[in-house]
Amino acid sequence: MYEGLKEFGLSENEINTYVELLKAGVSTANRVAKLTGIKRSTTYDNLNLLINKGLVSSIIREKVTYYESIDPKKIVRLMDEKKDKLIKIVTELSALKESNKEQSGVSFFEGKRGVITILNDILDEKKEFWFYGSRKQAMIALQAYPDNFVLKRAEAGLNLKAVMSEDDRGDPAMNDKKVYALSKIKFLKDLNQVSTNVFLYGDKVAFMTSGENVVGIIIKNKEIVEQQRTIFGLLWKVAKK
Repeated sequence: MYEGLKEFGLSENEINTYVELLKAGVSTANRVAKLTGIKRSTTYDNLNLLINKGLVSSIIREKVTYYESIDPKKIVRLMDEKKDKLIKIVTELSALKESNKEQSGVSFFEGKRGVITILNDILDEKKEFWFYGSRKQAMIALQAYPDNFVLKRAEAGLNLKAVMSEDDRGDPAMNDKKVYALSKIKFLKDLNQVSTNVFLYGDKVAFMTSGENVVGIIIKNKEIVEQQRTIFGLLWKVAKK
């Protein structure tokens, strides 16, 4: 519960204040401070922050201010409102990015968040993508993805053209008709020891390492992408079905 509220953007003090107030019902700042063990001056600050976030309401009775936590179910509505605002902001930011669409760029990522960012970028492209490397090694990194990326790709109807290591040929996943009905795959022994995998999609190329400390790079550059597509073409010619 506490971790979830942290994801909502609350500090530890704000969470304690909200939860204790929720359990106590309508209370003064004095009482909330005693319940939480937080200094009264800090409690006032926390309550005001929670009011600004729409999680606490206040009312004055006989010159005394009382506070009350909102119904937890309303948090979902607040999240929806924030989501709507965020979508609007993203639309505006996307319009700014669109004006610079032809610009080149390099993005560097590390760890689980990096894996998620790269894989979501591939899905967002909504086009066929190419892959060369070791599926076995790639799956180590793909475990960091909260959903099953392979199935999600299939559900989105994205075609895959791949050159994988010969070691991947015996993988049971290769028999999954739902996934590989949208795939064209060849195998190459020379890729057995590869630890960095390459994804080509749209006008970008992504390099992703495997292992515990995943590092990923997304490059948007016409010359580099064309060069990588040429390399893929050469591998495709010598690879075997």
